[in-house]
Order: sequence, then structure tokens, then C-alpha cells
Amino acid sequence: MDSDTGWCKGCYRTIAEIVAWGQGSEAYQRAVWASLPERHAKAAFAEAKLNERLMSVCKQQSA
Repeated sequence: MDSDTGWCKGCYRTIAEIVAWGQGSEAYQRAVWASLPERHAKAAFAEAKLNERLMSVCKQQSA
């Protein structure tokens, strides 16, 4: 977890979003999923550069 943003450095979700994911509605999951590319673009931690593939999948599914 990134201490500045509160995002997981692998999936860009917060702890609350990760916990709620399994019980979340499809609309909730899509809303979180749609926010990930923007979070990736703002991420300043080194691991962000490793996540280009994840972001391309998010963008495709959010379109």
C-alpha cells in the first residue's frame, strides 16, 4: 500500500475497495475499475511503471 495515496501498489484500490469488492454490485465494481487508469496516471511510486498492462485492460473494459 502506498502511504501517500492509500492505494495498493499493484491494483490501485484502497483497502476499503478491496474489502468491498467481493460483495460489491457490478455497478460498484465498474465504478472502481473505471477510476484505476486515472489513479495510475497520478501514481508517483516506482511500481506504477510495472502496471502498464493492467491499465490497458482497465481502459479496454471501461470503454
